[in-house]
Amino acid sequence: MDLGLNGRCALITGGSRGIGLAIARALVAEGAAVSICGRDPDALALAAKSLGDVHTQQVDMADSASIDAWVGAAAEALGGIDIVVSNVSGLGGAGVDAWRRNFEVDVLGYVHLVQAALPRLEESDAASIVAIGTTAAVETFGGNPAGPYGALKAATIHHTSGLAQTLAPKGIRANVVSPGPVYFEGGSWATIKEQNPAFYESILGQIPRGSMGAAEEIANVVAFLASPAAGFVTGVNVVADGGLTKKVTIDDVVRAAPWPAPAQS
Repeated sequence: MDLGLNGRCALITGGSRGIGLAIARALVAEGAAVSICGRDPDALALAAKSLGDVHTQQVDMADSASIDAWVGAAAEALGGIDIVVSNVSGLGGAGVDAWRRNFEVDVLGYVHLVQAALPRLEESDAASIVAIGTTAAVETFGGNPAGPYGALKAATIHHTSGLAQTLAPKGIRANVVSPGPVYFEGGSWATIKEQNPAFYESILGQIPRGSMGAAEEIANVVAFLASPAAGFVTGVNVVADGGLTKKVTIDDVVRAAPWPAPAQS
C-alpha cells in the first residue's frame, strides 16, 4: 500500500531514540523528508548517521523559543511542513517538580509546537498532527494512578480531539497513538526488566499476545495516521497495546447486560 508520504515534510520531537527514532525511520523509508529534535546532541548525531539525510536540532520542549527556532529552521531546511509528530515526554516521576516538567513538555510543549507549525501546516494539502499518548491515560496503571504521566497524557488526548474539530475546516487532521508497554534497549521497560523483574513479568503476563510492543510497531501506526492514506481519519485515539487495556464502554455494557423483558400489561 502506498501511503503517499513520498516528498512529505515531517517534524518529530524526541526523534533520537526509541519510538521517536522508529517513527523517523518509518517516514524516511516512505520517502518523507524528516527533521528530528532532542536534547542530547550526541544522540541526535548518532540518529542522523543511522537515518541518512535528515535535519536535526537540539531542542528543549519546555522552552517555547527553542521550539520556535526549530520549527522555523526545519521548515526552511525541508521546504515546508506537512506532518508534526509530538513524541517526546517528561516521563512522569513523583512530586510537584515531576508534575511541572510533564505539564511543560507533554502539554504546553505540544500546544506551542502546533501553534508554531500551524502557518506551514495550513499551506499543506495533506496536513497531519499525530501525538503520542499512552494507555496509562485511559486506565490506571502501575500502582500510581495519581502520577503526572497518565493524567497529562490524558490532557494531550483531549487537546488533540479539540484540534481535530477546529482544524478540520483548514484541511488539518489530528490524531493520537497511545502505546501500551513498548520494549527497546535503553528504554524504560528495559530498565524495569533489569531493576524490577517481578513487576516487569507481572505486566508482561497481562498482555494477551504474550509480548510487549516494539518501537517499529508503534511507528507503523503513526506512519499510517500521518499519511494521506488516512485522509478521512481525525480526532481518534488509536490504542496499540497488544490487548493490555480492559476498558469497557457503556455501549458494551448495554449490549451485554441481561436486561429483563418489559412487563406485560
